[in-house]
Amino acid sequence: MKDIILYSKQHSFTYKTNKSIFNLLTGKKTHQTFFDACSQQLLSLYHSLPNLKYPSFERFMAQNVNNDMTIKVHPRYTYDSLVHTFNCIQLLIQTLSNTQQKVYSFIPISQHGLIQRKVKQIYYYIKKEDKDSAFITELNQLFKALYTNNNNYCCLHYYLQGYEEPMYTRQQISLIESIPEQHLFNLEMNELVTLMYELEIEYRYPILSQCIIKPSLLHKTHITQQQLKQRFSMTQIAQKQHVKLNTIEDHILELFIKGYITHYFDFISEDGFHQFNEFYNKHRGERLKAYKQAFPNLSYFEIKLMIVGIERGELIARG
Repeated sequence: MKDIILYSKQHSFTYKTNKSIFNLLTGKKTHQTFFDACSQQLLSLYHSLPNLKYPSFERFMAQNVNNDMTIKVHPRYTYDSLVHTFNCIQLLIQTLSNTQQKVYSFIPISQHGLIQRKVKQIYYYIKKEDKDSAFITELNQLFKALYTNNNNYCCLHYYLQGYEEPMYTRQQISLIESIPEQHLFNLEMNELVTLMYELEIEYRYPILSQCIIKPSLLHKTHITQQQLKQRFSMTQIAQKQHVKLNTIEDHILELFIKGYITHYFDFISEDGFHQFNEFYNKHRGERLKAYKQAFPNLSYFEIKLMIVGIERGELIARG
């Protein structure tokens, strides 16, 4: 907990308040918090400490930053997304392991509806295409990558469960490995981040990459997503929902932040982006007002969207 809080303190922009960092770590469901997480490269820490209390948070924030701490972050997935993706892999392994032994009735490791539906879909794909051995190859490759990319250490394998093979608890792993539980939490998070980077390489993991679960959308944002698919303009969507245009702009920013749409140039001009990108690279971490003053012809929505694209690594300047 302490290392995650201090990492967030060290990597948040100087003008950001403690309250905004607290909102990010506890997962406040506002578009401002989504944008704060994405723009500061702290997205994978969003909702990582849901039970954190503000007095404890303030006490940790008052401490000096430990330069020895190693926290890995991912610019395209929230903490919940990391966990749910691993849960999907856990359940898929459990399902394949049990059915291989002709056991078709077992208590699933995850009760999450979306995870269960996704696993069922991948399981039928593996069986239909006879991909059992390919799946095992990918799994071995993944855990080898987790080991080599985390200083020749891996603890996530303890959380796998199969036929007559129960998973371990964090407390048990702590005793086995002689690692304090809090430090173990940091190691697990780092491995989950590595796991997501690996799974994004689809050609290397054609089966396991299907386990990626994106962050969930707010209900109103989901409605906007459906209306965008129906080819309605932002103005039309605002009229249909009886809201202001900037509310729909927030929904669209959320869709980009969480990876549901990636066609940035449907909403911004390419030339405008390249001019902004050059300026942004020299002035990262400033208030939005400073970017607006430098580019008065851009709307705040366009500026935010460009920042999201840059920080997610999806908008890259031409050479």
